[in-house]
Amino acid sequence: MAFEEQVTVPGDANTYAISPNIKKYALTDTGFINKPNGTYVMERSLEPMKPVNAAITLKIVVNATLSGLKIKTLNPAGTITINLFDIHDNAEMVKLYHYYIDDLIHREVLVKID
Repeated sequence: MAFEEQVTVPGDANTYAISPNIKKYALTDTGFINKPNGTYVMERSLEPMKPVNAAITLKIVVNATLSGLKIKTLNPAGTITINLFDIHDNAEMVKLYHYYIDDLIHREVLVKID
């Protein structure tokens, strides 16, 4: 999947983009890891009561030039994109998902597109 300027997560009514005010240090301050290929990756468990390798995760990847991103909610193996909003008993996961996204908006990493 290629990097995109605007991303919509399956089931989420909102579209997100990289903030024009983004700074590389803001990425590391918010938990992104700089990979050898230059990308920045953040992975967060959406099921904190489960072991990390058995939990649904939120994965956000920003390219090296800070011009494109990917946002996915993945199965525990990290191989299949899932619709978090279609899962039975998803209230806590959706709340945590929005918490992580809102924090990145507040720190000017992401912006919500109207």
